[in-house]
Amino acid sequence: MQFIDRVSGVIDWFTDPKLRPGSNEQRRQRMFLISHLAGPFLSHPITAFLYLADPNPWPHVPILGASISLFWVFPFLVKMMPQYYTTLALLSVQNLIFAILWGSFNYGGASSPFLMWLLVVPLLAFFYMGSSNLTRAVVFLQIAAGLGSFYIAYLWGERFPSYIPIENMVGVGLISAMSAAMYVLMMASYYAQIVDSQSELLREIARHEATLEKLMQAKEEAERANGAKSEFLAKMSHELRTPLNAVIGYSEILLEDAELEGRGEQIGDLQKISAAGQHLLSMVNDILDISKIEAGRMDLFLEDVDLDKLVNEVEINSRPLAAKNTNTLIIERGDDKLGIAHLDATKLRQAVLNLVSNATKFTHNGEITLKVRRETLADGDWIEIAVKDTGVGISKDQINALFSNFTQANAKIASKYGGTGLGLSLSQNLCNLMGGRISVESELGKGSCFTIRLPAVARPPSEAIVDGTGAAGADGKGPQAEQIAVGRAEHPHAKRLLVVDDDIAFLELADRLLTKEGFNVVATADPKGALQLARSLKPHAVLLDVVMPDCDGWSVLSALKADPVTKSVPVVILSIIDEKKRALQSGAAAVVAKPVDRNVLLRALAAIETSNGQLQAPHAA
Repeated sequence: MQFIDRVSGVIDWFTDPKLRPGSNEQRRQRMFLISHLAGPFLSHPITAFLYLADPNPWPHVPILGASISLFWVFPFLVKMMPQYYTTLALLSVQNLIFAILWGSFNYGGASSPFLMWLLVVPLLAFFYMGSSNLTRAVVFLQIAAGLGSFYIAYLWGERFPSYIPIENMVGVGLISAMSAAMYVLMMASYYAQIVDSQSELLREIARHEATLEKLMQAKEEAERANGAKSEFLAKMSHELRTPLNAVIGYSEILLEDAELEGRGEQIGDLQKISAAGQHLLSMVNDILDISKIEAGRMDLFLEDVDLDKLVNEVEINSRPLAAKNTNTLIIERGDDKLGIAHLDATKLRQAVLNLVSNATKFTHNGEITLKVRRETLADGDWIEIAVKDTGVGISKDQINALFSNFTQANAKIASKYGGTGLGLSLSQNLCNLMGGRISVESELGKGSCFTIRLPAVARPPSEAIVDGTGAAGADGKGPQAEQIAVGRAEHPHAKRLLVVDDDIAFLELADRLLTKEGFNVVATADPKGALQLARSLKPHAVLLDVVMPDCDGWSVLSALKADPVTKSVPVVILSIIDEKKRALQSGAAAVVAKPVDRNVLLRALAAIETSNGQLQAPHAA
């Protein structure tokens, strides 16, 4: 084995290092080197026999020996001039033909035992240079020219020389035959080794192709399963959110009435119903958002955001959360203003509130610190939002699993504090979408610090393709109804709102909520008649659902914006699916998610007034 390794090392030393390992060019060059290094050892026994048997060997035997020894020079020429490899290979073939015919001419003529070596010539030539048509033609011409010269020399001298009688050349004939056989065996063995390695490579490729086919089948199955999951989640979210509209909306109405009438025994129960509805809505939203992110269909709505205003909004929403477990909320934002950032405010607010909610849940009678700062680096401004608590903390071996779906620190914490384990995973993914990330530092029993770090100018992924179908199906809703008449006299100074939704329960709820806020409400469950109704009523704004059977809200929105009479009427899209970008691009003035939060809806209506002076929510009497 050591001898073979040493021989292989010698071959590698002569081989052109620029050749790609395992390439056909490298294999041919290695065969050339092996044959030229070993060939003279197999051929010189013939030279020695002739020198001893011929009484007058000069000059024909030394010339033959020099021609055979010349093969040892070619490897060094290849080492020094690898760019001339093909020329050197042709000269080597020519030298071999000369040695064979020179030996045959001087020892035996046409009956010489050396002529059998001519059979080796095309074999070696193809090993050296491949079997192209050009190679075949050149080698054939070389052999033909050699045999022609051999015959001309015979005619010139009218006979072949007879230095050794033919009957005395039996021994050298056997040596020649044995040398030729060993030479061909050596080259054939190396060639067979190459073929075997290629065959093994082909078998390996076939195995990989079979594996790839199985992987493709598994991928297709996974994509079908993922598609079915996404379809199921979309449909289930629709079916869950539709009754949640009624649960949350009516619970808020009843809660207000109970507070006004002083029915204290009912207030606590109604608060629990409202909180349960909000909790269920939060879980549905989280599951849907995770599904969108996994499918690569979560859109970013990038806009200029006043960070100080955003922190104020987060503070307003966070103080009630902190107060639940008697925690103190501390806001730190430094001396300077945070300024404007270009990002998705909704998703950033959602991520921060998730972190604050987690901190308040795992902290009792402690402190929650929300620290926001902005720093300028070489690659631009960065925003850092840290949520620090003095709660139970997290052990080091549990931190790595925190950002996985449906994962909490441990089963004991999950059973004690509740939760689905989706909040942190969703928050991390939302920050990743904007080019940021969330890191965590924690010590068991001393609290945790979650830090959001993202660029002030978000770096979103490629724009997602907007679904041209409009929205998911709306199976399961009640039958369409005619326009719902408003059973009360309109206030002469109130703004008129047109509400378009095929859900009768939602129309009744919207009528009650908005009427209490001082609006005159006209509701219809017939989206096909919405345009004509808007033309005749000339409402100050249209509240439009997009997920409706037969005629979806997108076509209604397009019709409203295409008609000169209704073109200037602000349209507020009410949707259970996240289509904010598409809605605003289609001409909507605002987008409010369903189930509708009354405060969010009123803020959207107020924002319309601020932006174009067409609408302002009047105060209820």
